[in-house]
Parts: sequence; C-alpha cells; structure tokens
Amino acid sequence: MSRAFTNIRKCFTSDFLGSPRFIAFFVVAILFICFFDSLDLTDDYVFSSYLKHILFVSLIYSIVALSVNFITGYIGDTTLGHAAFFGLGGYVSALLTQYGYFSFWPSFILAGIVAALVGIPLGAPALRVRGPFLVVVTYGCGEVFKYVAINLDITGGPAGIPGLVTPTLFGLSFADVGVSGKEVFIIVAMLLALFLAFFMSRIEESRIGHAFTAIREDEIAASAMGINTAYYKLLAFTLGAFFAGLAGSLFVHYLTFVSPDMLSSNESIMMLTMVVVGGTRSIPGAFLGAFLLVVIPEGLRFIKDIIGLPYDPWLVLYGLLLVIMMRVKPQGLLGSDVIFKR
Repeated sequence: MSRAFTNIRKCFTSDFLGSPRFIAFFVVAILFICFFDSLDLTDDYVFSSYLKHILFVSLIYSIVALSVNFITGYIGDTTLGHAAFFGLGGYVSALLTQYGYFSFWPSFILAGIVAALVGIPLGAPALRVRGPFLVVVTYGCGEVFKYVAINLDITGGPAGIPGLVTPTLFGLSFADVGVSGKEVFIIVAMLLALFLAFFMSRIEESRIGHAFTAIREDEIAASAMGINTAYYKLLAFTLGAFFAGLAGSLFVHYLTFVSPDMLSSNESIMMLTMVVVGGTRSIPGAFLGAFLLVVIPEGLRFIKDIIGLPYDPWLVLYGLLLVIMMRVKPQGLLGSDVIFKR
C-alpha cells in the first residue's frame, strides 16, 4: 500500500511532469480531445465545445503563468501589473487588424514586441525598489493602462473592440477546422506554451539563468561579483512582457473581442496566484497552477447551479486556498526549496 502511495506521489512531482514521456502524453491527449469527434465514430460529440474552451483558456493562462515566472520566479520580484502586458498585447493586435489592415500573424508578433518595449520602463522601478513597494508600483502601472483603455476612443472605451478577425493559416480560417472551430486555437496555444517551457528550461541552465538565481538570492552580492543586475532585471521584465503579449493577442482573436477587463488588477492577482499555487521557478508548476485555477472555478459554478447556492463558492474558496497554501506548502505544489543544482 505504501509503495503504491509512493508511486502516485512520484507521478505528481516536478521531475515526472517535466519528463519527455509526460510531455508526449500531454500532446497526444490534447490532439485526441481536439480531433476525436472529427472522426465521426459516435453519434454524439464526446468532447463538448465548452470543454475545448476550458482547455484553450487553461493553455493561454499557462503561457501567462510561465511569463510571470520570469519576474516572480527567476529574479524574485513580485508584480501585480502583469495583466497590463496581457491586455496590451490584445489591444495592439486588435488595433492593427481592425484599423491598420494587418493580418493576424504580423499583428501577433508586433503585439509581443510592443508589450516587451513597454515592459522596459515598467520594469525600471524594480531597479530602485523591492518587496511591497514594487508591488504597489506595478499595481499602479497596471491600473493606469486599464483607465487609459477605458477613456480612449480608439480603444472603444469601456465597451472595447468587438468583431476581431479570425486568424488564418495558409488561407484556411482557424474557425473552419474541426467540429467546434476551436481546435487550431488550442494547437497554437499548446505549441506556444511548449516552446516557452523549452525556452525557459534552456535559460535555467545558461549564464543568464545563473545570473537570475544570483540576483534572486542576494542582489548586493551578485552586483559585487560583477553581474549587471539592472540589465538582467530589465531582461526578465522584457521576456515576461513579450510572451504575455503574445498570449493576449491569441486570446482576443479567439474571443473576437477585447475589453479593458483584460487589464484589471483581478487578472494580475489571478496570474500571480497561478504561479504561487503551482510553484515558483517550476515550469510544470505554472501549467498545474493555470489549469487548477481555470478548471476549479468552472467546476464550482456547475455545482452552484446544481444545488442552488445564492453565491459563487469560488469567491470564498479562493482566499481559503491561498491561506492553506501559505500554511501547508508555501513553495507551491511543485515548487522547490533547492537553490543550486549540482
């Protein structure tokens, strides 16, 4: 019995979830969910459009959680303004496709680049302040972007920008592939998430990754050793902003709509919570945190409708979850206390 329990625990370790075997299983499972119903082997659809929607949103937030890890996990700075990059990428892509007559793919890349460029001045306060002061500064910057979007006519004001174009690939619209039209979006999100995970795994073992670790553990000592702390801090903010912008661009074209809600502080808090729950500095942890915090609220809403609760139970359990995590496993479900690997 104890051996079986030990084997089950090993299946939920960071090493197993990051292994090539599990990654292959993850890819095959997503492809199976996307295209099984296209085979017409059953009378009814096995995987509903709603399930595929949840899968896509989970993958998008996995990308965002990984991008937050550049800042929170790698250099140890806490940010509450990451939704600004996510929403900015969405708005840039929306404006370029609606008013600039760009197609989706150039807009997608430019959304990431613009978000990265904005990440440089937004990361500048990290060179001067840390801890709760940086949290306040990044929170304030994020709120500025939100209210700018609300008050500008070109961004559609509080109503946002509806009717965004559906991406195409080799002349074929994403919406024309699969039984629900969500399948190609899911595949693109999966590929982007896996690429980012691979990119981060390479960084961790590189000179840049070791510089990030030194800054996180003792910034003064890192500076004394000759590490350009300002450069690496801005690099972390820039990389995190770039990939958050890409995720925002793909997300708004999936929804065919962008609004200031994407820039809200609630979004930033949720993104940070995904990293905290899954585990800082853990690539599989970012995926786990994102999937849990997307799937659990949806499941609780379903239970709420069944038993007729007058309120959303997630509003209560969300805070309780954070309290339990900080008390029982403050490093996150798949986080590690190990600093240096031999």
